[in-house]
This record gives sequence, structure tokens and C-alpha cells, in this order.
Amino acid sequence: MSVPYLPLEAWNKRWALDGAQVRCKLCGHVQDLTQAGAFCHALSCKARTLEAQYPSHELAALLQQKIQLGLF
Repeated sequence: MSVPYLPLEAWNKRWALDGAQVRCKLCGHVQDLTQAGAFCHALSCKARTLEAQYPSHELAALLQQKIQLGLF
């Protein structure tokens, strides 16, 4: 039986992993997971906000939390 982990599900609604790259599900722009800078969306992307987004950092933090909670 799998245990749902809502923060990871929320991440998966916005982002998709494709090998070593993360892709925005709305605009399709991709970025390497090892790239330190903020994600660069298409100018017309609705996911683009004034606040910088770091999907690889966010994913790493979510996975670390999941490990600490014993869900992984």
C-alpha cells in the first residue's frame, strides 16, 4: 500500500522529470537539474511569477522530508 505524500504530488502537478532535466508542464521549457539558477519559463507561461522558482531545490527538499518521515 502506498502512502500519498501531498507536497510531492503538488510538485508533480507543476513539473515533470525527463532524465536529468526538469520541465514545466505549462510552457514546456526545460532546465538541467544540476543548474543552480532559477527556472526560466516562457514569457507567456502562466506559471511564471515574480518569485524565482527552483524546482530542483524544491524536489531535493521534498525527498529529504519524505526520507525523514520514513515514507521512502
